[in-house]
Amino acid sequence: MISTIKNNIHLLRYEKNHDDLFEGCWPINKGVSINSYCLTGSKKRVLIDYVEAGADFDNDLASQGLKLEDFDILVLNHMEPDHTGALSTLFSRNPDILVYATRLGATETESLYGYKNVHVITNGEELDIGGMTLVFYATPNIHWPDTMMTYLKEEGILFSCDAFGAFGAYQSVYDDELTDSEWALLKPETERYYANIVASFSSFVLRGINALSGLDIRTICPSHGIVWRKDPLYVVNWYARLAGYAQGEREKEITILVSSMYGNTLSYIGTLERMAKEAGIVTHTIRIPDTNSSYAIEKAFRSKGLVVAAPTYEKEMFPPMAHCLDWFVRKEIKGRAAMHFGSSLWSGGASAEFKSYAEKLQLDVIDTFDFRGKGTDEDRKRITDAFAVLIERVKQD
Repeated sequence: MISTIKNNIHLLRYEKNHDDLFEGCWPINKGVSINSYCLTGSKKRVLIDYVEAGADFDNDLASQGLKLEDFDILVLNHMEPDHTGALSTLFSRNPDILVYATRLGATETESLYGYKNVHVITNGEELDIGGMTLVFYATPNIHWPDTMMTYLKEEGILFSCDAFGAFGAYQSVYDDELTDSEWALLKPETERYYANIVASFSSFVLRGINALSGLDIRTICPSHGIVWRKDPLYVVNWYARLAGYAQGEREKEITILVSSMYGNTLSYIGTLERMAKEAGIVTHTIRIPDTNSSYAIEKAFRSKGLVVAAPTYEKEMFPPMAHCLDWFVRKEIKGRAAMHFGSSLWSGGASAEFKSYAEKLQLDVIDTFDFRGKGTDEDRKRITDAFAVLIERVKQD
């Protein structure tokens, strides 16, 4: 699909197959767009970012009287394969195109594609393409170390690479066109995108936002999701808040992760949900493995409190929950107030494994224990007492 952003500036949008896993990990059952942009100046024609293997923009370009062979410059804001997988085709059809990239991006272009016609940008460097001036800013580790952003000075357009992006496929192109149902999709899919892909690099996000704060940004064109033209600072402030979750400024909410083999562990969750509701605390209950861990990461990332309700399986924690917590370690979901409980039958062990995860995740553990079978009245009281403490911890400023 092609859309005109301004005269001679077009969005090329490829909708990724909803049955795929993004990065081979994350479900995109609501879709995801891969955005490329073409600019036609009086001196040069420029592509900003490209597309993955198996996709092309030939028909979209043809509708504007263009073809791949017409472009003089390819700006690679970063080298992740969803934006570069089809480069072999582009380079074979346009062997003289000049690539603009960071130094690391240039190295990757040569090592991955054998292509050496690359200009290494310097931070703040300008390029006049005829009536339009592109300015390049290195923004490493948002979320790859080779990442940069490209700014169109005359129009105040920031081509922001993966920053300010989102999961989800939207009929609307712009923020001011979104329907209520699209807004309802955009919020969780932006936060899931951030928590799963960007959260580990939140300090770099804040650094990048600060470095670009002096720019007159009137439109943000990310590599995934919608174009922000009515209120681009909305998504900038949104990302700043999400980055703040990694620094400890989280919502007064509790994420409850629950796994249950025979219903014993699950039987306690309704009581906890009622307690939280009575205390005015929002809970997010996620069943593992019924729900993919990416949704657990999203909700836990924003929450001050965490409950892990998981039984013992062969002397250790129920494997799908252990796998989910392993993702938490990798994504640095650290520093929450937390508790664990779970049923066991002929042995315990989940609690011991939880303690090892708690150490890695720097959790403030209120309690962790295994109970036998369905548990006793004393077990129920121990769980509810610990949860009452968790609620108070979450309420604290």
